[in-house]
Amino acid sequence: ENIMSDAAEAVAKLSIDQQAPEGAAASTEKQPAAKPEVNDTDPSPVEGMTVGQRYSQVRGIGEECIQEEELRNMLARKPEPICYDGFEPSGRMHIAQGIQKAINVNKLTGAGCRFKFWVADWFALLNNKMGGDLKKIQTVGKYMVEVWRALGMDMTKVEFIWSSEEINSHSNEYWLRVMDICRKNSVTRLKRCGQIMGRAEADDMPAAQIMYPAMQCADIFHLKADICQLGMDQRKVNMLAREYCTQSKIKLK
Repeated sequence: ENIMSDAAEAVAKLSIDQQAPEGAAASTEKQPAAKPEVNDTDPSPVEGMTVGQRYSQVRGIGEECIQEEELRNMLARKPEPICYDGFEPSGRMHIAQGIQKAINVNKLTGAGCRFKFWVADWFALLNNKMGGDLKKIQTVGKYMVEVWRALGMDMTKVEFIWSSEEINSHSNEYWLRVMDICRKNSVTRLKRCGQIMGRAEADDMPAAQIMYPAMQCADIFHLKADICQLGMDQRKVNMLAREYCTQSKIKLK
């Protein structure tokens, strides 16, 4: 599974020109000391865990981490990073989705993270799951939550957020973000994310499913996620979100 941290250290990304302008005297003021590198043996914000131990526990659940140092630096300073995963309620839960997800979530919350599940009922509707019947989709979503509970997922730091309710409650903020993502990306770029819906780029997709990647990209920012704990099939939309940070001059990815 793919982990993407939005907690890059801005100071590491800024190139500071310390030379005085031409014709001006060089400043004699001391420059601020460079921020020390993070060491694995340093204590982390989680009691009883070093930075290295915390990083190993979080990183160990993922097949890929897009920026290792972003993740390490964030875990060194943030007590409760927000992890996010979304799922379409679309039928019976398979073993890997049930057992492995419960194990991974427990590892993340055990390392001090908070986990937000995005119950993507509207997304399932866009993807025509359960015959496009929203009531059936929501019933399946409740079933999936109970399966994870029965499998021993520690719900202490876990929150299930229904996309239909959340988007309706914050519609102005959410749809402005979606429109901005659409405005800054071409239809071709969004179609390249078709894999996140289980579809090939060349598939004949209805217009509703062109909206899907822009909405999923907006979810990351709306939920204020630090770690996108998604499957490798969702990698393209994670990269879309990082590109959007660059487009919008958002420093922390």
